[in-house]
Amino acid sequence: MQILLHEIKKILTWKMLILLIFVNWIVYFLFIEYDVNYFTNGKNDSYRIGIEMVNKYGIDMDEKDFLDFKRVYNEEVEKANHYLQSKKAFVNAGMGTYENFENNYDPNNKEQNALYQKVFFEDRVKVFWELQERERLIEHFEDKEVLMANERKYAKDYQRIRYDELIGSGYYPVYSGVAIENFERFIKNVAIAIILSVVLLLSPIFIKDRYRRLQDLQYTTRKGRNLYKTKTVAGLISAFMVMTILLIIYFSLYSLHHISISVFFKVPVHMFSGLTYWYDPTFFQYIVLTVIAIYILGFVFSLLAMSFSSIMPNYISLIGIQIPFVMGILIFGLTYLLWHIISIRMPQWVVPISYSVMLVVSVAFIFLIWQREKKYDIVL
Repeated sequence: MQILLHEIKKILTWKMLILLIFVNWIVYFLFIEYDVNYFTNGKNDSYRIGIEMVNKYGIDMDEKDFLDFKRVYNEEVEKANHYLQSKKAFVNAGMGTYENFENNYDPNNKEQNALYQKVFFEDRVKVFWELQERERLIEHFEDKEVLMANERKYAKDYQRIRYDELIGSGYYPVYSGVAIENFERFIKNVAIAIILSVVLLLSPIFIKDRYRRLQDLQYTTRKGRNLYKTKTVAGLISAFMVMTILLIIYFSLYSLHHISISVFFKVPVHMFSGLTYWYDPTFFQYIVLTVIAIYILGFVFSLLAMSFSSIMPNYISLIGIQIPFVMGILIFGLTYLLWHIISIRMPQWVVPISYSVMLVVSVAFIFLIWQREKKYDIVL
């Protein structure tokens, strides 16, 4: 145990921690900050109405709920009418009611265009923005069966199986996908930070000792060769600690800005507009799934980093061999392994098989190197 703790201390040095802080600071401001500070990406009205709908109608929306939603829409139209009729400029321009405001608006008419721009972009009158979103949701609900049928029509054969299941169960997306879309962008960028962190953390684990010729001394002792296993376990524990701390930090920053996102936790993912998924977890279960996926990816890259550290002759070759793996997963792999982890964009078997293969390969790699280390000959 003392040796294990000593190896963990060798990994989590203050220099390494400073490097990790610096790297995560860069990744945060380049990729993560926007989705934390600008949660709805300009779709504030869509997000607010979504919260209102879940609080009022629950995790699903039936015909009775839809009639109530239309009633609220009509009440909002009356508010818009009152606003327009209280402004002589709108009445004189032929835009004295919301219907006229929408249907009679001519962008080539300077007077009407100026008033239209004033409502939406200068005064940013809330009711007008929300009415547009409510109209979109009403149209989407009324045409939900047609929209789903069209998606099925142009889907691939393997995707149609899922569309048939959704249609047969009466599952149609009726809630705005703003919350889940933002989370998917956020968690993908968090994964980038974590993968980079564990690779940087564990890449020096064996090559540093080899540079200092410590292995020649270690392998001549009775317990020396078993140190390879101890260092591997220390690396995995260190990686787990770093991943957990980073996840806590990033999720804390995310939750501080978006406390209200918890409203959507019990909503099944198939109720959100946007992507279609193979399974029907709730939003909270989906979040847990992505966190588990990040841990798996983190451990895979931890094992690979330690394996490369054990066989590469110098730091340049160590960096060179890892760049294709790391960049490949960050640029191409994360989109499918995390962002679309249960999306029907890929066949249902692709993601679970991919994770299984990565785990088997990384474990087999470290095991084979351990077998080599047991037979390693020391020349004095």
